[in-house]
Amino acid sequence: MKADTGRSRVSSRVRRTRVAILLAVLFAANASALANAISVTSPDHPQTFTYGEMIWHELCQRKSGELVARITFSNLPYVGDDTPRTDEPFDFHFPGIQVDSARGVFFARSGHGELIPVARIRQFPLYGWIDLSPGAKIYLLKDRGRVTATLTATDFPRGGIRWIQMDNNFSLQNLLVALFREFHEGADN
Repeated sequence: MKADTGRSRVSSRVRRTRVAILLAVLFAANASALANAISVTSPDHPQTFTYGEMIWHELCQRKSGELVARITFSNLPYVGDDTPRTDEPFDFHFPGIQVDSARGVFFARSGHGELIPVARIRQFPLYGWIDLSPGAKIYLLKDRGRVTATLTATDFPRGGIRWIQMDNNFSLQNLLVALFREFHEGADN
């Protein structure tokens, strides 16, 4: 019998990792090819706490009809006796998003000119609110405290978390975590 040097285990892990990444890329490419998708990045890029976290989020409509994401960040993770809690609210607007007031839907046009719903207006007798449509998500990308908000939507429902905060922009680790979180939550549904 041959002694196991550990090389075969490492090389098989590398092979499995390559196959997993290849399958993830192919799945993502096929999903976007089969469905209409949009991505709108807010021109607003405020500076907040580098190691802070999002503690509140909501969608609202300005008087002009524009869709706005209002997000509050906090230094809550590192509050202490010498550092008081501070919360910072910011508004991110998304150009090109239109509202159909009669249907209570915000939408964007895909590259093919089709309307893709991104948010819905919910009305109750005493109050109302706006929530993301089943195919929409908002990604908050933080790079040393500078925040970029990107609204993505497809014409088919997507499971998982709707408001996703990631640090250091599009690092491979953050992309894989987001991708495999969707697979894991999709399997639970």
